[in-house]
Amino acid sequence: MGKSSITALTGEGDVFGKLKAQMDRAQEMTGRTEKLLAEARGLLHAYIRQKRNLQYSNYCDMVLEVSKCSEKLTEMLRRLALEVTLDEEKYEDYKSDLVLIHGIEIVYTAGVLKVSLPVLVPHRKESYTDYLYKPLYTACRHWCMKQAETGGTIPEFEKSTVCFEHRYDKTLPLARVRDHDNLEEKHVLDVLAGFFMQSDNGLYVDTYHVTRLAEKDRTWIYVMDSCCFPAWLSRFHQPEGIEKSP
Repeated sequence: MGKSSITALTGEGDVFGKLKAQMDRAQEMTGRTEKLLAEARGLLHAYIRQKRNLQYSNYCDMVLEVSKCSEKLTEMLRRLALEVTLDEEKYEDYKSDLVLIHGIEIVYTAGVLKVSLPVLVPHRKESYTDYLYKPLYTACRHWCMKQAETGGTIPEFEKSTVCFEHRYDKTLPLARVRDHDNLEEKHVLDVLAGFFMQSDNGLYVDTYHVTRLAEKDRTWIYVMDSCCFPAWLSRFHQPEGIEKSP
């Protein structure tokens, strides 16, 4: 790192001390994540031996705690990357890589915007949801930038219907399937509305939910003009599984 870069990084005060403190917190969170992961593994082994639903429920709870810690650790490191990366082009490349890492896909065809998320939409009472919404925001932003650069269409829906297709791994217990009114759709709509809708107000957006059993957990979201929804729904391929509207 050159002298000018060091000067830009340090600025006023003990910035390096601040960075060290951030690294210490990240290392502490790494240790906590590793400990919780070991506990989750122990619960899974107990479930395999005894086949008791209680152990599986405890195992699921522990996995959620591990995931929260992991995502908080990731957020710490993202913030650190933002603070120490002086090359704007390199940081933009980093954010593009995040979209690929998270596996979020966005496609617009025949008047329908399809967003594919690699996870299930969390419970509405879930306290930590940045693991989904921040990558989704980044993915939408980069998709819109790419569309603008290539002359592609960026849809703007005035009165829209949003269909959530919740796809659950069919090899896992059916008890994982949640009621649609327990799913947190607000933050997803907040992100999508910021890029593609006039508003996420109930006067402008209708929602529809479908649950299916699939090869792995995912969430597919379809956004379209409300007037197109009945015809789209009649064409919608519905494999064997579970379906209901909210």
